[in-house]
Amino acid sequence: MADIRFGIVAAALVSLPGLAWAQAGDANAGKAVYERKCLLCHGEKGDGKGPAAELLDPKPRDFTSGIYKIRTTATKAPTDQDLFRVVSEGMPGTSMPAWAVLSEKDRWNVVAYVKSFAADKFKEAPKKQELPKDVASSADSIKRGKEMFEAIECNKCHGTEGRADGPSREELKDEWGHPIKPANLTKRWTFRGGAGRTDIATRLAAGVLGTPMPAFIDSVEKPEDIWHLTHYIQSLGPESPGYATLITVTAVTDAIVDDPNADFWKKMAPQNVGLMGQVIQDPRNFNPSIDMVAVRAAWNDKEIAFHLTWDDPTESKPDAAKKLYADAIQLQFPPKVDAGGERPYFLMGNDNDGVYLLRWEQGKGALEATANGPTKINAVTGSEASGKAVYQNGQYRVVIKRARVGREDRTTFQPGVFTPVAFQAWDGGAGETGTKMSLTSWYYLRLEEPQSNRRFVIPPVVALLTLAAMVLVVRVANRRS
Repeated sequence: MADIRFGIVAAALVSLPGLAWAQAGDANAGKAVYERKCLLCHGEKGDGKGPAAELLDPKPRDFTSGIYKIRTTATKAPTDQDLFRVVSEGMPGTSMPAWAVLSEKDRWNVVAYVKSFAADKFKEAPKKQELPKDVASSADSIKRGKEMFEAIECNKCHGTEGRADGPSREELKDEWGHPIKPANLTKRWTFRGGAGRTDIATRLAAGVLGTPMPAFIDSVEKPEDIWHLTHYIQSLGPESPGYATLITVTAVTDAIVDDPNADFWKKMAPQNVGLMGQVIQDPRNFNPSIDMVAVRAAWNDKEIAFHLTWDDPTESKPDAAKKLYADAIQLQFPPKVDAGGERPYFLMGNDNDGVYLLRWEQGKGALEATANGPTKINAVTGSEASGKAVYQNGQYRVVIKRARVGREDRTTFQPGVFTPVAFQAWDGGAGETGTKMSLTSWYYLRLEEPQSNRRFVIPPVVALLTLAAMVLVVRVANRRS
């Protein structure tokens, strides 16, 4: 929809003489808007050194340089429409929110004011970035796109499967010398500048100024390879995460497989759960590394198991000298499910009301614990949890298993009961440990009712009885006639 909406606006602007690249805005009026909404991050002077800048990753844009990441131009200066779109839609994966809550007039005015920080960069009309003739997506196109992905070495930064885990990741810096992370290409909803076909193709053709991402229009073998590469990138992941609101635990009769790569788990649809940075208690995590976990789960009479998948660009084990910590993930439950719906405090409980934890940690495996707050965690003696993990191409896949019926203060999982569950995760390679983590508030999970064989037996029986009754009715009717 964003592609269509802004495409229509852009077309309208192009049709008006003198407005192909500029839109009138009042810089003086925009100054007041900027001071209310933008100054805290971008600074009074527009140099990206606002009071909040130190807390942000990536850093706020330095407007005095006149360098802008998102543009539809072949020249360095973006169009006013490019700037208006960023102001309106924000920059996913950064602290820049969508300011569509402001009036259209205010947004145009703030665009005019932002341009004044580097007015000399906007003296010449920018030239539109022309794209090669469109090519429809197909299996052959995607295959060709994959070839180009490797040929022009996109994998060096973005990784073999696009999860931002390439070997060059640690070396990347932006125009100002700040470390910069490559995009995770499997999460299109986080793409800055839009996730539509034209948006992606434009980023590939024009590059992203101020970052190590170059323009590829002259690097591909043929111009149409831009479209093939676009189609391949689109194939790496869904358009949106489709977050779950309820976690369903599948009922099975056979043993639950603990191999994270087994077909047993691949046949289950992932249930995606979004995570946010913990910003309530010090040390806070304003720039969380892990933003989603895909959950699959199964149970039988004896046990319950959770298959968790999440992206992490590095496999991290504790290293005090390098300030690295263990990668970890955990599920949180109330020790007993309250029929009235009461739940402990979501941040690992408190002194009055604790929680039960199922945790997996790199180097330690699976374990059980109880907590009365994030700094009051105690391992359960005689833990019965088991787990297996696989790390490959920037992604963890972990299976954590436990007996379905819990002992003492360990949660018992009952079919048909809505059981509160929350998630927490740590990227040790990003310095996350303790309260510096990603987390969710409470969700609910529900164990599917086991399927009864009666539903397969009853229909045939009913059909046979119906047939017998019909035969009997016909015979009686024939005798009477």
